[in-house]
Amino acid sequence: MNEMILRESEESSTLEYAENIRNAGNTLLGLVNDILDFSKIEAGKMNIIPVDYDLASLLNDLVTMIQTRAEAKGLELAVKVDSGIPDHLHGDEIRIKQAVTNILTNAVKYTEHGTVTISVTYEKYGPENGEDQIGLRFSVADTGIGIKQEDISKLFSAFERIEEERNRTIEGTGLGMNITQRLLAMMGSRLEVESEYGKGSIFSFTVKQKVVSPEPIGNYEETYRNTISGRKHYKEKFTAPDANILVTDDTRMNLTVFVSLLKKTMIHIDTAESGNECIALAAKKKYDVIFLDHRMPEKDGIETLQELLAAKDSPNSGTPVICLTANAVSGAKEMYLSAGFNDYLTKPIDPEKLESALIKYLPAEKVIKAAQTDEDTPEADLPGWLRNIEAIDINEGVSRCGGNENYLETLKVYAEDAEDGASLIESLWNERNIPDLTVKVHALKSTSRVVGAMKLGALAEMLEKAGNDGDTDTIAENIDALIAEYRRLGDELSRISGEGENDGNLPLMPPEKLHEAYDALREIAGSFDYDSVLFVMDSLKGYRIPPDEAERFGKLKKAVAKPDWDMIKQVLE
Repeated sequence: MNEMILRESEESSTLEYAENIRNAGNTLLGLVNDILDFSKIEAGKMNIIPVDYDLASLLNDLVTMIQTRAEAKGLELAVKVDSGIPDHLHGDEIRIKQAVTNILTNAVKYTEHGTVTISVTYEKYGPENGEDQIGLRFSVADTGIGIKQEDISKLFSAFERIEEERNRTIEGTGLGMNITQRLLAMMGSRLEVESEYGKGSIFSFTVKQKVVSPEPIGNYEETYRNTISGRKHYKEKFTAPDANILVTDDTRMNLTVFVSLLKKTMIHIDTAESGNECIALAAKKKYDVIFLDHRMPEKDGIETLQELLAAKDSPNSGTPVICLTANAVSGAKEMYLSAGFNDYLTKPIDPEKLESALIKYLPAEKVIKAAQTDEDTPEADLPGWLRNIEAIDINEGVSRCGGNENYLETLKVYAEDAEDGASLIESLWNERNIPDLTVKVHALKSTSRVVGAMKLGALAEMLEKAGNDGDTDTIAENIDALIAEYRRLGDELSRISGEGENDGNLPLMPPEKLHEAYDALREIAGSFDYDSVLFVMDSLKGYRIPPDEAERFGKLKKAVAKPDWDMIKQVLE
């Protein structure tokens, strides 16, 4: 459900809350997984399960996982991969990924400025080691706080955290490096550490992997850079209005999320809350793809699949069936394929992987691929005056917002909130309410970076750190500059709020129509019917607001955006 808030909400504070929920959930999941893995290793139940895998896919997963965290802290993530490494290897990709993830996560956690670099190289082994084997080497270098030489041995002690007082604001169990070292030992490797206190660290390891095919990975770095530079927010990869799918899960919320994730693809989706209900629906109707949850009461996904496959004269005898599972351990894919599934997706469901699976398994004639936008002209529709604002990086803002339209909408919200936001920060400082002030500058840091106001974001980050440290001197020296810059940028962007309704190409709104809308809004506001308020406001978008009503209408839009019911009523009086 939180994924849908992040995807569909346009309200900046709601998006910030949802992002915090996602981050907190990921942090909690990481802590729980660390403890579970540690318990498994202690009990001797952690196994190494080699499988065939693609190195490029493994790297994609690692980069995707860490990129957002690095960006959130303003860090650069550099990726260096030897183009000659064989791409198709045989080994425990899950445990390799887990080891590198632990190292990358620590690198980002303990680095405040600069770069985190992941390097992947390899060594060809001689005949005595088997000509079809290589030494695959991963190195993660950071420009973080570094580790004192006398503390390096503590890295590998369970529940031991180095310089606890200094790093008290950084989440963790103290298990990550212990688990990493023990996983590597199970694969015949060990973690090497080089560090200079105050300057950064390098963590490296080499694992022996069997070469399935000598085909090299090629220029991964170029592919990675193109992916990052062209990355956008969610846009459906395809539509398929003639396709029909069935999804089965015993948890209703999971079904709601699944349907919501595919809402814009226009696929017809039937849902079932049990294996028996799935079997009954599949006996009556032909589906293009069936999704089955593995863990269900009474009849689990594998048992349900067996009945589907055994059914005689079923309209779905050849329908692809994809397993939905929270089981992401090594060997899971082989288990589900051997059970008869065509594929599997792990939960929580990754929207991109879900859409990719559907593109793969839906009949090709039913899939309409989304049109690709011209990446060379992403700013064609942005107003020219916007480029004259030195405080914002337009390219950065467009990239972060996923396109021009989203960027303009985000800038409008930012501009409309600027004066109130600056006044609140000023008031909190005058009251010396440092905890709430720190929360507000934290929010300003995030929203400023989203619109490309990187310098203001950096200033807000500095004051956030000062607030966390109780450093009122630093706050006192810089708070006035932050407030002034925030207000100045808000003023410069304020004209964007009236850009649409004052478009000279639109017909002038007749006064009687505007007053009818005001009357309707006044009545609706009394019943707090927000959907109806939005409906009326949308009906006015095709007109140019009369100049003598521009100020009033601007206040109304701002009140509706929050929504501030008292302000709406006040503006309409």
